[in-house]
Amino acid sequence: MLSENTIGYTPATPQNLMIDAGAIYKNYGLAGEALLGATSGGNEFQVVVKTRDVKVDGLKGTVKGLTRIVSTDVTMKVNMLEVTAETLRIALMGVTDSTGIDYDVITGKTEILLTDYIDNIALVGRISGSAKPVIIMLKNALSSDGVKFSNKDSADNILPITFTASIDPNTPTVSPYEIRFPKVVNGVLFSVLGTPIISGGNVMLEFNDTVAATVPLTGFTATVAGVSDVITAAARGVNQFNAILLTLTTPPTSGQAVTVAYAKPVLDANDVKSLSGVALDTFSAMTVVNN
Repeated sequence: MLSENTIGYTPATPQNLMIDAGAIYKNYGLAGEALLGATSGGNEFQVVVKTRDVKVDGLKGTVKGLTRIVSTDVTMKVNMLEVTAETLRIALMGVTDSTGIDYDVITGKTEILLTDYIDNIALVGRISGSAKPVIIMLKNALSSDGVKFSNKDSADNILPITFTASIDPNTPTVSPYEIRFPKVVNGVLFSVLGTPIISGGNVMLEFNDTVAATVPLTGFTATVAGVSDVITAAARGVNQFNAILLTLTTPPTSGQAVTVAYAKPVLDANDVKSLSGVALDTFSAMTVVNN
């Protein structure tokens, strides 16, 4: 079909916007995870894939299937507004002598050791349609361009650092970067549809997509007549796969005020998810229809 539409905007567009500069982490997701510090002016991620074309006698152009990847260079430039001794050491690939009373002394090195590589440097940002972050991660990272900065009056003084990702020699065919992009359902979040109701003494919530077969109850909370009530079970609807039924300790009587809320758990394993793997985001207390 040859569309005549000349506008790229769709109803899903507002859910797929990259927003904010994000935060820079060292060793993201690992035991030594730490923010690198405040940045200013944004951050830049770049992947440059170098290729070559196999030349075939008699063919006068590039042939599909005969382009080979020669190398992939992956860098991230971060603009550090906050500068610490550790930030400078990382930028310089140097060593720090902290034995002095007044100063940490940072000096250069004459060789790069395996211990100089940072397990990962990650840019953690946001997409408008998800509470989960977008994570851009460089593995085995080194500051590759050294340090060049100047201090000025009446200006935000920035320390630019360019990190380069490196292939792990133990897994030479694995890419040195990864991008973790939150899943959405056709550009729409996995979310509650309409108003929850009491059905057979249980709280029933309907969703905009099929619910995964296993429903953790960790994040759900409920009140009955203004009093917190323990949820004892959570399950997908038997004949209604886009619904969740919550069993309360105290089945509400007709007309009693009931609310239900959800706080997204810290552990991904405890997330309520759609069948396609999209996690349910936190929602505040909703009034449950209880006629």
